[in-house]
Amino acid sequence: MRSKKQSAANSIAEKRLNKAVFYLDESIYSRSLLKRMREAGANVEHARGAIPAGSEDEDWLSECGKRGWIVLTRDQRIRHRRLELNAIQAHGVAAFCLIVGQGTADEVADIIEPMIQKIVNISVSESKPCLYTFGRSRRLNKVKLRGAIDKNQEL
Repeated sequence: MRSKKQSAANSIAEKRLNKAVFYLDESIYSRSLLKRMREAGANVEHARGAIPAGSEDEDWLSECGKRGWIVLTRDQRIRHRRLELNAIQAHGVAAFCLIVGQGTADEVADIIEPMIQKIVNISVSESKPCLYTFGRSRRLNKVKLRGAIDKNQEL
């Protein structure tokens, strides 16, 4: 007979998920992804809600860093743009970038939904700032943030 007691690992994972907040930037936001993530138990904010649409990258990344939100983006160029990398570094952001070219909202949700807990676990255990990329394989690849700037230094 199996024990009805919840395992400690499941309890920790559930607590982490309950405390985490994801932020969907404009490049990845869809009602489908938002709905699926919330159905999976994730707390989700998005570019058309908590932060005004059209905000500069520096502004929304700063806000996400202040609030400790986990950033999900589809902006493949973010890993190559100095201003965005500096904003990630300066504000201690944990960012995860989907690097799938063309894909429907449902395909994006199919990729991300099973990764939610893994992303939360990394964002809790990894020191910030951090940036990861992932694709259809769901394998997370850490992007080296070169030339980290002092958090007290202004951009």
